[in-house]
Amino acid sequence: MTLDLVSLGWDVSIATAFAGMSREGNDQPGRVARVDRGVCTVLCAGGAVRASLAGTVLAAAAADPSRLPCAGDWVVVRTWPDARITIEAVLPRRTVIVRRTADKDASGQALAANVDAVAVVEPMHPAPDESHVERLLALAWESGASPLLVLTKSDLAMDPAAVAAQVARVAPGVPVIPVSAHTGDGLDELRRFVTAGRTLALLGPSGAGKSSLVNALVG
Repeated sequence: MTLDLVSLGWDVSIATAFAGMSREGNDQPGRVARVDRGVCTVLCAGGAVRASLAGTVLAAAAADPSRLPCAGDWVVVRTWPDARITIEAVLPRRTVIVRRTADKDASGQALAANVDAVAVVEPMHPAPDESHVERLLALAWESGASPLLVLTKSDLAMDPAAVAAQVARVAPGVPVIPVSAHTGDGLDELRRFVTAGRTLALLGPSGAGKSSLVNALVG
């Protein structure tokens, strides 16, 4: 299977960064799709590979844990003569969603990188938690990406427009999109944030409808 890296967001600036950080002829670029206990699933031009972390990456993370690879990172992937595959470097991030720890001096945990938009996902039913929306919107703004508010399960609300107007008060300057994965309402408006080359991150509590939303968007 081959992958079109441009559809994943590859562009001239990322290519330039890769050229400056690649050290071997068998290095290739890739984008991290998943991280499992230090082993990453990376999408490369030739398909998905599983890569462990090189010593240089681990050393950088020892000083700053937020520098560990996370979903969305562009990385330098190296294949060794013994068929081992490692991530040798993490390319500079354009945006990054960081979960801060209780220790204000700590750097926190990077959740996702290089996203263009961050959708705070909150269900309309039984009722949106406005304080929770505010906290996640603050995280979205801090990432450097464009935030939006997606109100799921609109088909279960008596008056979706009224609910959206009420919640919009805690989201000034942020697009508010009521959607229903069940009926398809609002999905076309949301799809403009996931065109080729653009990345949308979803933040929300368990049960908010994130998985149903993804399934509806990808068919």
